[in-house]
Amino acid sequence: MSGDGGPRWSPLAVWAAREVQREAGRSCLLFAFLFLLVAIIATPMLFSHALAVTWTRWMEQTPHLVVRRIDAGGWAPLPAEAAVHYARKVPGALDPTPRLWGVATGPAGPVTVVTAPADLPAEGLPGQRPPAPGEAVVGRAVADAAVDNHLVLEQMDRVTLAIVATFPDNSVMVTHDLVWVAPPDARRLLGMLPDQASDLAVRLFRSESASAVAADLAAAFPWPVRIIDRDTMTEGLRRRAMGKGVAALMLSLPALLAFLWVMTGAVTGPAGRSAYWGVLSAMGWTTADLVRLQVAKALLVGMPALAVGLAVACGAVFHPMAAAWTAFLLMGTQQLPALALDGSGAVVMLLQIAAVVGLPFLAAVFLTTLRGVEGAARSTMEAGQWH
Repeated sequence: MSGDGGPRWSPLAVWAAREVQREAGRSCLLFAFLFLLVAIIATPMLFSHALAVTWTRWMEQTPHLVVRRIDAGGWAPLPAEAAVHYARKVPGALDPTPRLWGVATGPAGPVTVVTAPADLPAEGLPGQRPPAPGEAVVGRAVADAAVDNHLVLEQMDRVTLAIVATFPDNSVMVTHDLVWVAPPDARRLLGMLPDQASDLAVRLFRSESASAVAADLAAAFPWPVRIIDRDTMTEGLRRRAMGKGVAALMLSLPALLAFLWVMTGAVTGPAGRSAYWGVLSAMGWTTADLVRLQVAKALLVGMPALAVGLAVACGAVFHPMAAAWTAFLLMGTQQLPALALDGSGAVVMLLQIAAVVGLPFLAAVFLTTLRGVEGAARSTMEAGQWH
């Protein structure tokens, strides 16, 4: 009550706590629903954020610029020595390195064939020796599709390789369909001459100069080239990761929020409470006091539910066993590395998710209670002796 004799916020909170305890069944039901709602929404969003951060850190190991020669038919091999010669003339272009790689057809579909350790993530090379001619180191998906530990690849030619090792599971995000072979096998498979390269990797002294150096590189070569910068590729991967979370949220949010509104009305609505609110009004409680009471009850139940839901979402993304199932549901694979987390970004996202659920919940409690209190007052007046 807002007057001098009415309850203040501290006594009101005690009263609200007693009502929560008295209505333990309804309170537990509301707690469970809110906790599940937050966990369902937060898990894909937090997973996509962690996936974007992890992909960004993987991309930091790649060259700043990749130069590919193109012609009327699309991609064309680079003359390796000439490409390095022209690239070294460009200020700011450091360590131009010809790379030999390509796409071939494996037993279960396309695979990426590489030849140099520099093309692999550091996590994929824990003491692994380079494959000899006739050998291959493969990703998990390629190994699972191989027959009798042998791999048959086809492109310009057909090559049979013995699998001598597989990349570790913590590199599966990059090495899932990767095949590391010796340069002679790659040249035979891809139909490339000894003096040719697939593309040219260029590192920069300052990543901020990527666009300027890319323009100078394009002008330095005597043939048409296409230059891809790392920041563009990273942004594409980040959008892909975040898109998975947004898609999951968009699919679930309308139905979940509608269910939240219905559940809030069922749990905190006016049904059967008109007499109780009439008694409180007779004791001097105003409409504002009754609304504050219901909001206090909602906060006592909702805040712990939000915290537990967010904690469950974090566990579903970062606990090894739970993360495997989360990855399977969202990505279709259980083979993912330990995901990284950007602390500040994750905190902001979790607060946003709490607001997405918490604010509509409080709004539903407020409006439902206000409508119920006004209805109770109207019923009391109609039932009075002046009616």
